[in-house]
Amino acid sequence: MIAGMSGAPARVTIQDVTLREGQQAAEVAFTLEEKVDLGARLAAAGVRRVQAGYAGSDDETIAALKRGVPELELSALLVAFRPGWEAAAVSASAAGVDVLMVLFRVAPGQLRAIGVSPDQALDTIARAVEVCLRVAPAASLDPSFVTLADEGFLRRVYQTGAQAGARRFGVADSTGVASPERVAGLVRLVREVTGGEVGVHCHDDFGLGLANTLAGISAGATLADASVLGLGERAGNCATEELAVALELLYGVPTGIQLERLTPLAEHVSGVTGLPIPGAKAVVGADAFSQKLDMHVALTREDPTLLEPFPPERVGNRRRLRLGLGTGPVAVAAKLEQLGLPPVDAERARSLAESVNEIARRQKSAVSDQAFRALVRGQASVRPAAATTPSTEGS
Repeated sequence: MIAGMSGAPARVTIQDVTLREGQQAAEVAFTLEEKVDLGARLAAAGVRRVQAGYAGSDDETIAALKRGVPELELSALLVAFRPGWEAAAVSASAAGVDVLMVLFRVAPGQLRAIGVSPDQALDTIARAVEVCLRVAPAASLDPSFVTLADEGFLRRVYQTGAQAGARRFGVADSTGVASPERVAGLVRLVREVTGGEVGVHCHDDFGLGLANTLAGISAGATLADASVLGLGERAGNCATEELAVALELLYGVPTGIQLERLTPLAEHVSGVTGLPIPGAKAVVGADAFSQKLDMHVALTREDPTLLEPFPPERVGNRRRLRLGLGTGPVAVAAKLEQLGLPPVDAERARSLAESVNEIARRQKSAVSDQAFRALVRGQASVRPAAATTPSTEGS
């Protein structure tokens, strides 16, 4: 643990929303079998609560997950401004949902868009919470577009939910426009108004999804939404792997997540969706623990803690030695050893490093292990015809 988090709860539940929010990402479409398989992998990684989808429209998913991964607590969003929401609440409950999350838009522009007055919204919210508490094991009030709503109306919204019997409440930055300070302030407001448990749902449009989620937790939120690889609508959401690692290793707040399963989990989701993981992606990227500069290679070989925030094995990732622009003879010697190639003298190491730099400069990318082997054997040209594939081999 590097630093404490003032005001944070003793434990945080990460609600993984990959199956619902993640599927709303532009390029994502899960089959039912893929959802159940992913649910099982999430459970194996220590996730205990998963948002399965929308009440009414995703009941088949809820039922399949309940049968296939019974240890998961399953939640579903109930869109209470849509016709037939009462029937959707009943059908989702019959499918086996554990928590119905009452969703209603609360920002002025959003209310106008659905043709509902503030008083009508409050009336429906109260009825929806009451219905959900009657038909399901648990219910929460999770209004959307909270960060764009009027504070006075927000107080009425959450008071209405609490008076109807809700004990869990959500703060959603649906458009990703809030600052960490704004999210923290809203969490404090909801705790003050309701006295209940609070969760946060943050989008990443300004690149603040993780920061906003952590700010909400620092203000007392005990539930946080996140998706594997940050998959979600538009720019996505707070990433499950980043949130779990930040809470566990940076702030010392337990989540129950088995961190060593995070990289395999991310790689699985990448494979299923066809969306590549950026090399520099925090925690799970192939280059998250890579080095190519001589001074950094030397430091890492001497003591990895001098450059790495935590061991790659802690999150199921691995350390990689890359060759490219800026590589010197130390890295060349280390790569020769890693690949099981014969060592070379200092002059040859310097010559190889110069060639590596020239190739990298011309092709504007790293030099693959395959290309380096050819270079060592005298089979490679310093003027390659095409860029080579970056190395994926680790040390």
